[in-house]
Amino acid sequence: MVFFRVWKYGRQGGKLTIECNRLHYISVVEVLALTIKEFAKICGVSVATVSRVFNEPEKVKEETRERILRIAKEYNYTPHSVAKSLREKRTGIYALTVMSTVERVFEDSYVSKFLRGAVKYFSEHGLKLVVDVLTSGDVRAYYTKLVKSRLIDGVILMDLKDDDERVELLKYYGFPFVCVGRNNKNDFVYVDSDGYLGGRQAGEHFLELGVGSVIFIGGDPNLPFERDRRKGFSDALEGSGISIVYEYAFYEERNVRDILETYVGRIEGIFCTSDVMAYAALRFCERNGLDVPIVGFDNILLSEIAGITTVDQHIELVGEKAAEKLHKVSLGEPVGSEIIVTELVVRSTKRFMLRKARA
Repeated sequence: MVFFRVWKYGRQGGKLTIECNRLHYISVVEVLALTIKEFAKICGVSVATVSRVFNEPEKVKEETRERILRIAKEYNYTPHSVAKSLREKRTGIYALTVMSTVERVFEDSYVSKFLRGAVKYFSEHGLKLVVDVLTSGDVRAYYTKLVKSRLIDGVILMDLKDDDERVELLKYYGFPFVCVGRNNKNDFVYVDSDGYLGGRQAGEHFLELGVGSVIFIGGDPNLPFERDRRKGFSDALEGSGISIVYEYAFYEERNVRDILETYVGRIEGIFCTSDVMAYAALRFCERNGLDVPIVGFDNILLSEIAGITTVDQHIELVGEKAAEKLHKVSLGEPVGSEIIVTELVVRSTKRFMLRKARA
């Protein structure tokens, strides 16, 4: 619903009209579905100028830009015509966009396991999923082009950051989307595993193992879920007397190796916030004759084959739930966010528990 101040109302040529606070006659129907052409007429500028204000604001004089944005606020105008046309003509195709590398998508990682769950839902409902990767470039321009392509009915966002500009842009266009993960706002529909609980479960396991020191190797400290896992881990060990060292490897095997070389002989346990990094830690320990408990995070196939104890965040279920919610959002159905409970899967560290019990 659009609200505005009415100065006069009546009929002109059989058409119900109102006179708004900008003294401009316009039909009620037009106010509720204001086109860019009509809005440009109200502002006294060209359609191109209006378009640039919303898509390339740096190309418009500050005075003109501020005036148009002020009028847009008065009329509650947003350039939603593209999203509206998509809703009227659906494609049955959805997109998963990953801000990473192509290699990450197709390796045995979180993304590949997530895809199994998402594809399962879409396939069962006669829908399609496309995967696209943005390694670098103008994020705003990329998603604006995606929305205006009219090729998809909605998008799943991964690698969520605080104040994520993609979220604000898609909300601005009224384009259907669902996030995998949370951030500092959470004013959107999301599906997320309980990273805090997972970190806490890992920490409590090290308490069971009776280690005196442990190293926390995270991925990217700028990602909200990394903070959740670290907080849960540190809270579990608070007051235990176990010393903790915090490092970040940005999911790179080489970085894990370099970090562990620095702490050889000074740590009795290793916690990595991804199974890929945990496997790199396992390989390092094997090559250097180190026998310390290692805990990972994700429960992907790699950890199962290598026998790594890990936190299962039920990635396939997250993928399936994200797909289901996006489908419903695109249909205009009410949808709520959801947090998936994590579970500790004990494998190789079991021998350390047995060793402690015999001591």
